Amino acid sequence: MSPLKHLTPWLIMLVLAGCSALDQREPPAVSWQTHSENIKLLQTWTANGKMALRMANTSESASLIWQQDNQDTTLQLSGPLGMGATTILSDGERLEIHQGDEYRSIDISDPDAIVLNTGWDLPLQALAYWLKGIPAPNSKVQQLQVDPQTDVLQSLWQDNWEVKYQRYQQFQGFTLPTRLQIQRGTTRAKIAISTWQTSPQ
Repeated sequence: MSPLKHLTPWLIMLVLAGCSALDQREPPAVSWQTHSENIKLLQTWTANGKMALRMANTSESASLIWQQDNQDTTLQLSGPLGMGATTILSDGERLEIHQGDEYRSIDISDPDAIVLNTGWDLPLQALAYWLKGIPAPNSKVQQLQVDPQTDVLQSLWQDNWEVKYQRYQQFQGFTLPTRLQIQRGTTRAKIAISTWQTSPQ
């Protein structure tokens, strides 16, 4: 099996979708509606951090740099199994994976494409919203819980995925997650973000 095929579950999880020096301050108390509307204005951003992924038969970790520009995603991934840097590009319809001289392109406009190409049915587009601490806009929310003290999202059920938010921090006027966990079935991902760089529209 090639290194690229081995990494596929990682890449899909990350684009859908590390222990950091985190600020212990509580986020400012604003209403959830005001907070979520403010976060929706954040269309261009970069998040630096680490991710630990546990599946039924494997456990891995990697450093990541996630850059989002509206619907366009650029993800730089390094660390799993000591392999070289990997770059993943997505425009919301196609997913391109670049690792050294290896290249792979997947049409993700078909909701069954991920399963058919990789065997993994994971929310490629939703993670860009979940990382910011808001639900994905084009999918039904099954359950949403807001922290009564801080009015930020505490947990979310969407598309049968459970997202738990453990810590937030202020970055350039935005209250953003710095630690969260995503889980469905035997798949669990823990994400810690050390820095956010934000460029509101």
